[in-house]
Amino acid sequence: MVVNALVLDGRREPRERMVRLLAGAPGMRRVGSAGTSTELIAAFRALPSEIVFLSARIRSDVLTETIKTIVMLRPGTTVVIFGAPESAHLAVDAIREGASAFLACEASGTSTGPAGTLPGSFSLPRPRATVEQEPALSKREIEVLRGISLGKTNNEIGNDLRLAEDTVKTHAQRLFKKLAATDRAHAVGQAMRKNLIS
Repeated sequence: MVVNALVLDGRREPRERMVRLLAGAPGMRRVGSAGTSTELIAAFRALPSEIVFLSARIRSDVLTETIKTIVMLRPGTTVVIFGAPESAHLAVDAIREGASAFLACEASGTSTGPAGTLPGSFSLPRPRATVEQEPALSKREIEVLRGISLGKTNNEIGNDLRLAEDTVKTHAQRLFKKLAATDRAHAVGQAMRKNLIS
């Protein structure tokens, strides 16, 4: 699948770094960028994109409005919030508004993809069309998912459920696959949208 992408970040260097990273990703046709939400929406209208990357540093009200506008203009668009790993908590509200995932990007410019991949093997989030099927999660997978939603580590979830950490990892991998999730925040967002957890 070949896709277009857009990047929104008010800071020039991180924006350009993200554009370079995406431009080298397999299946990427064209990457546009913008420094403001208004510029991004104008670019999105001119170049409909399958994936839009929004910086976690954007003011929360602007971020929310930008997500709503993108989803309204093109409902199938995958919206990814990106930023430093410590910004992951900001993705939860964004996911409730329609974002699909959080992509952790280190301040040094080293980025990690969904499975901890480095820039040379960066992989794009899956398009929304692949995640609209109703997943059938087991009771145990939902328990693991609840632990993930509370920010617990696999070890902590294992202690709570009296399971080995490797068993928790197996349940997590299965539920990620069923939800077509690219990372923990994405899995939680998908589950909330499908009312699997509250």
